[in-house]
This record gives sequence, C-alpha cells and structure tokens, in this order.
Amino acid sequence: MALSFGPPTDLSALERLQQSVWGCSAQEIVPAHLLQAHQHHGACLLEGRLAGELVGLLYAFPGPPGSDYLYSHLAAIAPEMQGRGYGRQLKLAQADWARSRGYRRIVWTFDPLQASNARLNIGRLGAVCCRYLVDYYGEFDDELNRGMPSDRFEVDWWLTPVKRGPVTETVTFELGTRSRMATRERFLEAFAGGLSVLSFETSEGRGIYGLGVVDAH
Repeated sequence: MALSFGPPTDLSALERLQQSVWGCSAQEIVPAHLLQAHQHHGACLLEGRLAGELVGLLYAFPGPPGSDYLYSHLAAIAPEMQGRGYGRQLKLAQADWARSRGYRRIVWTFDPLQASNARLNIGRLGAVCCRYLVDYYGEFDDELNRGMPSDRFEVDWWLTPVKRGPVTETVTFELGTRSRMATRERFLEAFAGGLSVLSFETSEGRGIYGLGVVDAH
C-alpha cells in the first residue's frame, strides 16, 4: 500500500516518532519549534501516512548558497512498519520535492555498518559515496549508536543520470559487527584514491560494498 505525503499536521507527533525510531531521549531529537521554523523558510518537511496513521517523516534543508543539493537530515519510518518498502517511498517523495525545486542531488549520511540502510541507500536507490566522515556526530546516547564512534558515509543521490565505471574493488564486513576500525581505513584509502561506493549486497553473513569510479559532470 502506498503512503500519502503532505505537510505535517501535528509537529509534536513528529517528535514522538523520532524518539520511537531512534530510541532516544527528548533532548536528542529535532524539536517541533525548529521543524516549524525551517519549514517556513524553505526546508522540506513531509509526513507519510498510511490509512490516516502517521508512519513516516522527512526533514531536509538546502545546502549552502550556490550549491546544487538538498541535505536530508531525517528520513524515518515507524519501527513496526519497517522492512515493507516504505523507506523507499519516503525517498522517492523527497526526490519529487527536490526535482520540482531545481536540485540536482540529495545528500545525507548513514552508518556504513548498518546493512539495512546500505541496502536501501546504495542497493535500491542507487546513491553513491566518496566521503567518509570520522566520528561525525560525536558520541550518541541512543539505542542504535551508543558506544560506537559515529562514523558515517555522506552519500550523493543524483537526480540526473551519472556515468558509473565497473566495480574494481570491494570492502566487506561481518553483518552485525560493532567494530569499524578496519573498514574505516579501507574506505578512507579508497576514497583518497578517487574511488566511490557504487553497490552493496549481502552474502553468507557479510556485507559487501563494490567500489569504482563515478563521473557526475
């Protein structure tokens, strides 16, 4: 079943949804008053509903003056609705919003060790990545990130076609691992050498990233 999207009807409900998705305290969410102000001044703020029930949230804002991208800070699906394809629907709605306003790409971060996010962002949506951010957010105290350095991929989801070369290298990790030191060094070295993440798949308990060259010009 398809989600319906539109401006939020209850900003406090979006606060509760964030806490539910990330298992965090009220101090670690984007508060309603900030969402309201950003929406009023050009941010993308959409809620996703299924049969009238709030199940999804999109929050993104423009990049710096002169840039060509929209930065997606939050894309959330209620925990009980995850794994049903609604995350992809969220991102496609965001792409429609961005295209209608002239953006060439959408940028966001995700934990490269989270296979479900990699499967959606890289495998299904076709985002690419050539930037690795070490401990980007500092220490988190939510259920998903507690006790780990907050390393992140910063991906580009191009809304116009880009030229991709073949996969020439791979980086693998054990699914469910909480140790990122080895993959951190591999990605930093590969990105410094001009490679980008092009693909993701899982096999025999491992996540496998495929790397190659992207020409986005």
